[in-house]
Amino acid sequence: MQYLILFFILTWFSPSENLIIEELGKFGGTGNRPGLFKAPSGLDFSEDGRLFVADRLNHRIQVFDPFGRFLANFGGYGMGDEKFDEPCDVWARSTLNIFIADYNNQRIQRYNKNLTYLNSKYSNPGEEERFQHERILSMAYSPQGELFLLDAGENKVVKINQNDKGIAAFGFYESGKGQLVFPVQIDLTGNHRVIVSDAGARKIYIYDYFGNFLRHIEHPDFLAPGGLAADDQNRIYVADPEAGKVFIFDLDGRYLAGFSSVNGLTLIRPVDLTVHKVDKLYHVYLIDGDEIWILKLQFKVPKE
Repeated sequence: MQYLILFFILTWFSPSENLIIEELGKFGGTGNRPGLFKAPSGLDFSEDGRLFVADRLNHRIQVFDPFGRFLANFGGYGMGDEKFDEPCDVWARSTLNIFIADYNNQRIQRYNKNLTYLNSKYSNPGEEERFQHERILSMAYSPQGELFLLDAGENKVVKINQNDKGIAAFGFYESGKGQLVFPVQIDLTGNHRVIVSDAGARKIYIYDYFGNFLRHIEHPDFLAPGGLAADDQNRIYVADPEAGKVFIFDLDGRYLAGFSSVNGLTLIRPVDLTVHKVDKLYHVYLIDGDEIWILKLQFKVPKE
């Protein structure tokens, strides 16, 4: 694996903020050896600073340090425990658990921080139909221990409590302006907001934790918004693979900045991203094709 240190700074100006981007490096490439990928589709940082990547078409999860150095992988194709069939997203931010969206196996697999398999969450046919789910695209786990599942079967979000019981469902046909069309990913902000990207509607949907729809975020350059991340200032980052661009908004939907190239190289297909804060700066890890870019972002208020 090669880790490149580059020193190129690009600056964008917006009405409210100045964004400085420094490229720190990139890693990966196409293949099935450790450290290589086939259509990676989701990534997340654990509290101890490990980067987890859903290596979708290699049917595994890979683990790296913040510099992109390979640490471990687990999984492999199959239907049994600890096997995957196109894992499409990973949530590693909870204190104790790591959750994997095992898409074609129609389940969530749960591991502990030592990468030991714990159990799998399937849809419960004994529950109300609105709480049942089919293929999980993405999930998010709240500090209160509630699991939000983004289901591609009925284009909805199912909220599960600590006792593994469905307690809310939203985003489907009864949700009015909050009805999802072709959702891609779900995330949570620090002020109890649920955000969902929708490639079909070309919007970002914002709900509260109870599933009440609050607002849309839109942009004229959106083509198929997909990957989502939120930082500790509740800025929302959106990766749009069809537009080949990353967009950044505040929680009210105001556009702050965006970029489609770094160091003179154009993004090919930015699929997902995650934000890892280092001191007072934000490091963004961005899946672009079969590579992961490491970018350092600094937000500054322009002088008047």
